[in-house]
This record gives sequence, structure tokens and C-alpha cells, in this order.
Amino acid sequence: MVNTSSDAIEQIFQKIRISFLFDHPFLSVLALSIPTTFEPNELSAFTTNGAKITIDLEKLNRYSQEEIKYLYAHTLLHIVLKHPSRAKQRDKELWNQASDVVVNLILQTFKEIGTMPSDEILDHEMQEKCVEEVYEILEKKKEENKQGNDPDEQDSKVKTTPKEDGDKEAFVYDPSKRDIDQVPSDSNSTEMEKLDSIIVQALTIAQRNISQYAGMAIEVDTLIKPNIDLHDVLKEYLTSSFFEKQSTFSRPNRRFISKGIYLPGTKKSDELIELYIALDSSSSVTMDEYKKFLGVIKEVCESFYEYKITVLPFEREVQVDHIMEFDSLTPLHEDQLHIPKSDGGTNFDAVLRYLKNTEIRSNNLLVVLSDGEFDIFEHLVCQTLFIISEQKNLKKFENYGRVIRFSI
Repeated sequence: MVNTSSDAIEQIFQKIRISFLFDHPFLSVLALSIPTTFEPNELSAFTTNGAKITIDLEKLNRYSQEEIKYLYAHTLLHIVLKHPSRAKQRDKELWNQASDVVVNLILQTFKEIGTMPSDEILDHEMQEKCVEEVYEILEKKKEENKQGNDPDEQDSKVKTTPKEDGDKEAFVYDPSKRDIDQVPSDSNSTEMEKLDSIIVQALTIAQRNISQYAGMAIEVDTLIKPNIDLHDVLKEYLTSSFFEKQSTFSRPNRRFISKGIYLPGTKKSDELIELYIALDSSSSVTMDEYKKFLGVIKEVCESFYEYKITVLPFEREVQVDHIMEFDSLTPLHEDQLHIPKSDGGTNFDAVLRYLKNTEIRSNNLLVVLSDGEFDIFEHLVCQTLFIISEQKNLKKFENYGRVIRFSI
């Protein structure tokens, strides 16, 4: 417990800001720039709407100075990672829960950041996941907990059953810890531009010391990389392929024939669009993801006159008996989709070895749908687009082809 008189509190926060200046300069930028007021909060000691911080002195009395330092850093991370604005239309409590899980995991990698209060939530199973991924997992767990259980009995079990390693599971959450408030609807563009510039400045400082702040990498990448629509990516590729011209000696360049020089001319690519889809059928990829992915592929391809698609389900090996082919004359119907699930690992090299014995060409496109839990040792056989569901695995494939996160 601390002395919560105005002078004592001012001294505590002045000391914290000075320590941030030396130990965590990017937090110092935020601490010195974000408006902070002392007033009652509905729930937690610290609350932020992404533009300001309010601190409840009465609730602050529960914590030591080192815990206050930690909570201040925790709240500043919500701001720099834009957790209030990224919430959008999601469930407020569940989003706050996911954001707290992510922030507390990040702060575990920081030095000289104070002491995490015992009522904070920590789940190491959520390591290396962005807040949107954590939210999806928590939402799924919440639905599972509702099914087939008495709500009161289940609620009691969830609140009192700790994990074996001592950490609470992510859904064991105290609603009174909610520290993210709604983004103000009356924010003007000038204020938001100023806030964005402060956040950019803080992120720039953090990225200069990436080894020190490696724990933030997943969230920062999610924040600064634009959302890419899978439909648009495939449309872009297919359109360029449709009009692309290829070099060929079967049609020499007439411009140089009169000089006795034979150079290749050009011809239009085949009007038949050919796609190969490698679908990871291990247990980590859900059937819903298969259906949504195939639905997007089908929609894109049907906008062209002629197409052919080969679907290659794989886990340790290509599931040859379940390979599917469809084209513009015989389109795929959803009720034809049946891919047995596997509880084994993932071996993408098996796909590449299989394709080397087919008629695949270098100008075809291979689309890979997976969580990315594999390595590549074989040579790629054609242009490859990796659609990866696990944020932590995106960078692993950047040297092999185009990589986007699967978020249909």
C-alpha cells in the first residue's frame, strides 16, 4: 500500500517516468506525452481509451510502488499497441482479457519494469500470438464452456481451478481488472494525428532496440502491416497471369530477323488458369478454414473463363486418395468436400516431391494453406503463395514466396 496524498503520488509517478527515461525510452515518450488525470474509475486503478489515462487514487492504494510502475507500463503498452481502437465491435470484456494476456506476456520479457501484481492474468500458452489471435482462442473456449455444463457450476470451476504450472488460464479473469475504455467518438482528426505521431515515435525508438523488445515483435508487425485480403491477392495474381506475355523462340522477334538475329518473341500466356492448393490436413487446421478458403478460391476463379484447380490435402504425406480436381466445366460443390483429419505432424516437402512428378509448370501458382508449423528442405517447383494462420510463422517463409496471414 502507498501513501495516496497528492504530493506522494506525484513523487511516485515522477520517479517512474525518470526510470522509464533510462530503462525504456519508448515508454518515456508515451508517459510524458499522453494526458493523465487522477479521477475515479469504474473498475481498475488504471484505465485508458487510447488517448488518455485516468488513475483512481483509491484503487491505487491496493498496490506497492513497484506494482504501480508495472501497471503504468501495462497501460502505456495498451496505448502504443492501439488495443482500444483495435477492439472494433468485439466483446469488450473478452477483448480486454485478450489484450491483458498479450501485454503481460510482453512485460515478462522486459527488465526493470516493476512487479506484476498477483491479480494480473498470465498464460504462457498464448506466447507469440497477437491480440486478435488470443481473442479468437478465448472466444472459442468461452463457447465450449457454455456447452453441456451447468453455467453456475462451470463458472465456479473456471474461477477456482489453477493450471498445473501455477499460472491461471487465460479465461480465469477478474472483470474488475478491465482497463480498456471505449474510444471517444468525439475525437477530432488533429488530436488523432497527434496521438499517432506519438505512437510512431515510441515504436521507432522500440524498434531501434529490437533485441531488448523482441517480445513486442508479433504485436508490432500486426499493427504496422496492412490487412491483406486473400481475395484481392489471388485476383491480382490471376489477372496478371491472364494478360502476361511469355518469351518464346516458337515466335521469333520479327524486328531482328532481317539482320539475321534470332531473338525470342512473345505470346500470351495460356488462357487456362491453373492453381494447385496444398491444404494442411493436420489437426491444427479446422474444417471451417478449409471450406472458407476453398470458397474464396472458387469465387475468384469463377470470374475467369477457364480455370483448373487441384487440391492436395497433406500432413506427413500427400493424401493421394483424397486429391480433388475441379475446373470451369465441372465446378466444386461444397457437399463434395471431404478431407479426413489427421493427428500427425506436417511435412510440406512431401507436397513438393509429389508435384515434381506431375505436369506442374513454373508459371503455375501453388497456394499453401497451413499454420506454418513446418520447414522446407526441397526446392520449390513454381510460384508459391503461403497463407499462414499462425502469426509467429509468417517471417519463416518470406524467402520462399509471397506470405500473408490467413484471416478470412
